[in-house]
This record gives sequence, structure tokens and C-alpha cells, in this order.
Amino acid sequence: MGDPAEHGAATDAPTGQAMGTNPGELSRAERRRARIRASIADAALQLFMSRGYDATTVEDVAAAVDMSPRTVFRYFPFKEDMLREAVHFELAVLVEAMRARPAEEHPADALGRAMVDMWRNLDNDPEVVRSLLLLITELPRVRGVLVEASRTSERALAEVLATRLGRAPTDLSTRVATACALAAINVVVDAWASMPPGSDLVPLVDEAMAALRAGPLRVCSAGA
Repeated sequence: MGDPAEHGAATDAPTGQAMGTNPGELSRAERRRARIRASIADAALQLFMSRGYDATTVEDVAAAVDMSPRTVFRYFPFKEDMLREAVHFELAVLVEAMRARPAEEHPADALGRAMVDMWRNLDNDPEVVRSLLLLITELPRVRGVLVEASRTSERALAEVLATRLGRAPTDLSTRVATACALAAINVVVDAWASMPPGSDLVPLVDEAMAALRAGPLRVCSAGA
């Protein structure tokens, strides 16, 4: 695979705007840029988890995707941007997994089962994931990446929750429920990362979803 910059894939600094656009509305060039961004972010995430965030350089990431550092910088001016893209992608996958759950499933159950399915199908060793999460927790400049990624996924999650809650995505109650759901996800991940090696994430997910089910994600329709 050659350097995309040398084949016309990126003549100027690409942005992440395409990530929030309907794929059917993207031009061929935009789809290609989005794929390249995703491949860079994925390679960076794998390196962060295997080598550590600070130990991974842009040159390492460039070598992993067979691009020049110059090209990688065009897509991601800062290393934090790669992590932000990767985290955003994982949250987007979670939202899509929740969207695919049965329509009659309670919203808290749908969110919890989507999280558990993702957990059980991890491509990486859970302990490697734990190391990355602890790193994110311990580095304030990186911690903000999670917060930003959560915010960018908030609208998509609100749309999925709104359908199951029987409310409009823009309703204040839906927005509050979405914020609580995102907070629950972060609390579960933080709690698991601080537990002894080998600890299971699933009981934490179940406990957090039970709290959401009884409160902000309570369905107001009869028989709920």
C-alpha cells in the first residue's frame, strides 16, 4: 500500500466532519478519506494498547499503516486526535449495536446488552484494554478525549434512546436520559479499570443498567 498523499487521496488537511455525515451523502473522495482516517486511528489504538500512549510516536503509527508521517499529520495534527477518533468510533459502534437490538427491548436492557456484546467480542486482550483505560484516567490531557468523544456521540445515542422511550430526541427528558446513559458507560469503564486483573465487566454493566432502568431510562408507557 502506497502513501495516500502521493496518490491524490489528501491534498489538504482532512477533517473529521465526514464522520458525522450520512454515508450515502459522502462523495467518493470523502468516503476514501474517512476510510483512511479510520485505518490510522485503529492502528494508533492498537499501538497505544500494546506499547503505551506516551511510548507510541506518530512515526510508529505511520509505519503501521504504510504511510509517511507527513500524511498522518495531515489527517491527525496531534496524537490525541487519533485517540479521540478511535474512541468516537467505538462509541459509534456501541450506538449501532444498540440500534440493532430488538425493538421491544427496554432501552436500558438494549444498551446493557450492546455493551456486553461488544465486551465479549473484543479483538484485544481485556487486560491490554484495561491498561489503556488506566492510562487515560491518569493523564488529564488524554482524559478530555473521552469527554469530547462522548459529546460527539450524544446526538446519535439520543436518537436511538428517543425511539425506545417514546419521546422526541430534542426533549429535555431525552437529553437528560442520554447524558445519564453516557455517564453510566464511563462509570462502568472506570470502575472496571480500577478492579483487579481478571475482573468481569458484565456485573458492573448489569448494575448500572438496573439503576438507569429505575430512573432516567424508565419507560413511561403502560406496562413498562
